[in-house]
Amino acid sequence: MDIGRLCGSGTGHRLIDEEDDWNGPKYVAEHVYNIEHLMGSQLIDDMTGWDGKKAFYLMSLSLPKEGEMEDKEQKQAKEIVEACLQKSFGCNLAHGLILRMFGETLGSLWRKHVGSDDVPGTYAHWLRHGTIYWNQNAIPPPLDFKVVEPFKRGPLLREQ
Repeated sequence: MDIGRLCGSGTGHRLIDEEDDWNGPKYVAEHVYNIEHLMGSQLIDDMTGWDGKKAFYLMSLSLPKEGEMEDKEQKQAKEIVEACLQKSFGCNLAHGLILRMFGETLGSLWRKHVGSDDVPGTYAHWLRHGTIYWNQNAIPPPLDFKVVEPFKRGPLLREQ
C-alpha cells in the first residue's frame, strides 16, 4: 500500500482507483484506528470552555497541603488533570492561528511565562509529571468509520 496515497495526497482516503486496486474509503473504514480528537487532545480546552486564561489559572493553583480541603477551583483543576491522564492521548497546546479566534491559550501562556508549567506543588507540575511517568491501562476506543462516497474514481493524478 502506498501510504502517500492514503495521507500525503490529501485525497487518497476518498479515492477509488480500480486500475491500481485501491479503495480509499474501504481501506479507511477497515484499517484506520481513529481516536476521538476533542477528548484525545483538546480536553483541557473543552473542560475550561476554550478559555486559555482560566486553564492557565487552574493549572497554576497549588495542590492542597496535607490536611487541607480542596476548594472549588482546586477540585476543577484536579478533575482536569485526572481526565487528561485517564482519557487523552496527548495535549494540544496550540500557539498558532487559534490565537486569533480564542485569544491566549494555555500553551501560549505557558510559553509566555517560562517555567510556569513546571512549578512543584501545582496542578501543572502534576500534569507534567503524569505525562512523563504514567501510562494508561488501555488505549482509547476507536471511532467507527463507515465507507463513504469517494471524492474521485480513477487515478489520482490523471483526469477522467
